[in-house]
Amino acid sequence: MRRRLLRRQLLGAPELFGDPAWEMLIDLFIHECERKPISVTSLCVTPSIPMSSAIRLCQKLCDANLIRRKPDLYDGRRVFVELNPDVSHRLRAYFLAGSD
Repeated sequence: MRRRLLRRQLLGAPELFGDPAWEMLIDLFIHECERKPISVTSLCVTPSIPMSSAIRLCQKLCDANLIRRKPDLYDGRRVFVELNPDVSHRLRAYFLAGSD
């Protein structure tokens, strides 16, 4: 319960933070730490919900300014997603708080 409270305090938007949204944010964080880009399609495979629901959730995360889309400069059909820098910083704080 303490970890959930910390998550809400650091990231806000409690209506977005069911398990699928959290899984997406963690996946983005892992990709960022590994310096690997991730496409919208690949991100939407992560949560345990149907693809159409995951795409809508991805848009909600964009609308909430938690993640942002970036066009692929080499393939106009693909769009990458990444954490907004502030969210990335908050996730680092969240995981560091858990290592106490």
